[in-house]
Amino acid sequence: MSLAHAFARKHAHKKILLIDLDSQRNATSILLGSQEIVPERSVYALFQSKRPESAALYATSLANLFIIPSNLHLVEVESQLTGALDGFFRLNDALQQLRREFDYIILDCPPSLSVITINAMVAADYLLIPLQISKFSIDGIQNIRDAVTTVNRRYNAHLKIAGGVLTLHDARTTLAQAMIPEVEKILPILQTTIPRSVAVEEAHLMRQDIFAYAPENKVATAYQALAEELERIFFSATP
Repeated sequence: MSLAHAFARKHAHKKILLIDLDSQRNATSILLGSQEIVPERSVYALFQSKRPESAALYATSLANLFIIPSNLHLVEVESQLTGALDGFFRLNDALQQLRREFDYIILDCPPSLSVITINAMVAADYLLIPLQISKFSIDGIQNIRDAVTTVNRRYNAHLKIAGGVLTLHDARTTLAQAMIPEVEKILPILQTTIPRSVAVEEAHLMRQDIFAYAPENKVATAYQALAEELERIFFSATP
């Protein structure tokens, strides 16, 4: 969500779309508040045979930032797509028209390698992996690398790993200094890191993004830097 806001504020002339693929609905609740989201007007619809993509688009407080919100019915998608011949391609098919309408589409994935996450990998050009320094993160990174290898080989040869971004990060800790070299053996880590700040939770309680709540905060500055670093990666890879 913060990255979507960073792109939208950086490029007022570009259209940004955030798709909330997480049934926890964090991005949806912050951007849209308490308004009711019916399944037919949510991301759930993108995984169905008949997909009214435009009907699922919602405007936000920023004129150039839109969201396709999540809905609790999203938890049903896993069982619906299991065994379906096009099970890993539903999202990619649904995004074809939206790709022509938006400059950037950000897929906010659930924190697991589910069918929904694989759908996102099949549809995406780049994968950005948020990381917290821990032994469990390293185990998860290897699983993601293996999944990307499989997706590259079978479903989407164009998917690239943009890198890992360290979040809630404190470089001063002994754990961070010891673990980062281990992570870099598996995954490139971006230069930009996202520090910890209580202002983020305060902003979420106010249903605001960090840029609106505390534009001078170190986290807002970090997300601006992350957007710039990602664009350098995107455009340096463009033929």
